[in-house]
Amino acid sequence: MKTQVIVLSILLTPSLLCSQSSIVFDVGTLIDVGTGADVCAGTITVNGTYSGSGTFCNVSVAVENEEDLGTPNEFSLMQNYPNPFNPSTTIRYGLPQRSQVTLSVFNTLGESVSTLVNGDMDAGYHEVQFDGSKLASGVYLYRIQAGSYVETKKLLLVR
Repeated sequence: MKTQVIVLSILLTPSLLCSQSSIVFDVGTLIDVGTGADVCAGTITVNGTYSGSGTFCNVSVAVENEEDLGTPNEFSLMQNYPNPFNPSTTIRYGLPQRSQVTLSVFNTLGESVSTLVNGDMDAGYHEVQFDGSKLASGVYLYRIQAGSYVETKKLLLVR
């Protein structure tokens, strides 16, 4: 019996300690979490309308909180997902108005390794895929410039 408990402990511990997941509901998505359902992940981003009497990570989601996020009120750059990634990841950002946008990825020496967006973008939420298959493992930075808004975040490529 003691051996079984140890084996169970070894089997369960890595999944509990190392599990990292993200759920992202795209803009305009209708999410209906039914009674008794429990939606849980390391990161949950709701960019749509949700309803129902289920829960998000044991936090009740009330029907009266329905919200369509359509156009953001301010500029934003979200954390990429998945992170760490191999070989590709998704980067999302929000624009409250039509803007000239540059979204670039840099190595830790500050050298540009990729320009993902460079042009006028409409207001709303946007996402772009970054493919790091030709890059070495390591820490990279991604930066958005939209009008006077500038923000930088880290991403981690692991082979």
